[in-house]
Amino acid sequence: MRHIDTLIIGQGLCGTWLSRWLEQYNHDYLIIDEGKTNSSSRIASGVINPVTGRILAKTWMADTLLPFAMDAYSELGKELGIDCIQSTRILHSFPSQQMKEAFDARLPEFGEYLKTPADKDYWNRFMESPYGLGSIQPALLINLFLLLSRWKAYLIGQKRLLTERFEPAALMYSEKGIEYRDIKANRIIYCDGIEGMDLPYFNRLPFAPNKGQALLLEIPGMPAGAIYKKGISLVPYPSIEGEYNAAYFWAGSTYENDFTTVAPTPEFRERTEQLVRNWIKLPFTTLHHWAGIRPANLERRPFVGMHPHFPVIGILNGTGTKGCSLAPYFGKQLAQAIAEGGQILPEAHINRFSRLLSP
Repeated sequence: MRHIDTLIIGQGLCGTWLSRWLEQYNHDYLIIDEGKTNSSSRIASGVINPVTGRILAKTWMADTLLPFAMDAYSELGKELGIDCIQSTRILHSFPSQQMKEAFDARLPEFGEYLKTPADKDYWNRFMESPYGLGSIQPALLINLFLLLSRWKAYLIGQKRLLTERFEPAALMYSEKGIEYRDIKANRIIYCDGIEGMDLPYFNRLPFAPNKGQALLLEIPGMPAGAIYKKGISLVPYPSIEGEYNAAYFWAGSTYENDFTTVAPTPEFRERTEQLVRNWIKLPFTTLHHWAGIRPANLERRPFVGMHPHFPVIGILNGTGTKGCSLAPYFGKQLAQAIAEGGQILPEAHINRFSRLLSP
């Protein structure tokens, strides 16, 4: 029987960051992860955007989350010997005069993030922007593939990862802890994304899963120094060596609340390729097509903490499209709560659903 402090289910962004912070507190942990290649963490764009939506609203906690993410990813990358985060900007090609006017109206309020680029003539060589350009900066870009794969390799080297499917029926728990096969732990924390919807302890939470699709494009000659947006986003995508100078771009994504298949659809590919043809002046080739299901929720606030009625069972989930920024921040809050009795932000704490989660 292996005795540990914490058993973590899932090594996406939430499981990666929770394990990283628990290690900082010298807590013994083990992760079980099946290694699905189409998990939402592994096919996400990796963008942290401070201003989002058609009305250009500031992202929740942007002023706190961006500097925290920059420090957290930089520090972890340094320890792993990789460069996994960079500061960049989002060049917004306005799709209409109305969107340009909406952007201009927000400039006085969000001047720390919204800019009018001075190099518009340069960018007109690469894309059609009849209504002009706006810049959102700083935005952050995370090399998710490199980060998650290197952390996985580290976990394997430390004998802290079991690459297998977690079987909920094999779990036993009591007031003192949990047992799972030959593992005994003080607690179990689910960081398993969309799989968390089916757990008996958390299936009453207001999950609102949505499907996202994206293409991997090769666009020779397209500068990799910015993220581009016009209805869809074109995000620099690293080569297998981890570099952003290979003309690869992630193109997406959709937010499909009603879907009949989790697989990529030809309709998305055709529509996205046509959007790119009408926008980008350079020829491109489609190399890959992905689809995944995001663990979003109706409140658009994450699920963080130990179950209010089963205190040996916890969750870090529900981050939706904001996993790159929410996972490191709330992973640390949860680790602090476990190690030191620290506080979790009430807007994110699972205790807000205490009545809903009553047995």
